[in-house]
Amino acid sequence: MVRRILIDTNVLLDYLLTREPFYEDAKKIVMACTDGEIKGCIAAHSISNMYLY
Repeated sequence: MVRRILIDTNVLLDYLLTREPFYEDAKKIVMACTDGEIKGCIAAHSISNMYLY
């Protein structure tokens, strides 16, 4: 069974904006989702919050 996690907006921003010192950890989470190891979910408001950046 694939684990399901809720990914915080800041984790996504750390990955997308290459924000240090958290980029490498955020990248591991995103890559695990991409590889199908885990299923990542985001809150609906995360999209509008990220739009500001």
